[in-house]
Amino acid sequence: MKIKASILDFINSACNFIALNIVFVLSCIPLITIGTALISLYSVTMKEARGEYGYLVRTYLHEFKNNIRTGIKLFFIYSIPSAILIFNFFFWKNIGTVAASIMIVLITAAMLVLIFSSSYAFALSARFSNTLKQTVINSIGIAFANIRYTTLLLIADIFFFSAAYFSHTFRIAFIFMGFSFLAYIRSFIFIRIFKPFEV
Repeated sequence: MKIKASILDFINSACNFIALNIVFVLSCIPLITIGTALISLYSVTMKEARGEYGYLVRTYLHEFKNNIRTGIKLFFIYSIPSAILIFNFFFWKNIGTVAASIMIVLITAAMLVLIFSSSYAFALSARFSNTLKQTVINSIGIAFANIRYTTLLLIADIFFFSAAYFSHTFRIAFIFMGFSFLAYIRSFIFIRIFKPFEV
């Protein structure tokens, strides 16, 4: 009976994460709502990781409604600088001078800071109430203060997206459950990092 109950719990959890993943993907379609979708997703997955079980999709939709403005603003805070840095990277790459090489190094460093910061910003916004400016500042500080965990987060991202790119089977699984499951895995890391800052 216990085995049967465990199987049913697993199936129920899998279905909930699939539903959450589908809702997340659909809510990202307007593009400018990606930030809101990420905040809402981390709000749900961090609660699950802490054992605060509930209705995933219902909680997600509630968080999405509450974080719509913050998420859109965070999206632009990271997407606009990213677009500018990527454009400048390829611009200077094609010049081929010493000055261009220096610029590429500086741009790469800036891109790294942006990637590190974005890895934490949406989860921070999901967990703590703060100004956007303070959230971004905190995300940079926490990212570099916890460089091992930051590296682990990036490795998880690279593994999942690489597997989805190279494996057809994994790609199908990722479409149905990948984003929500990846956020769930990352949430355990975030909980460990954020714990000293929680009152």
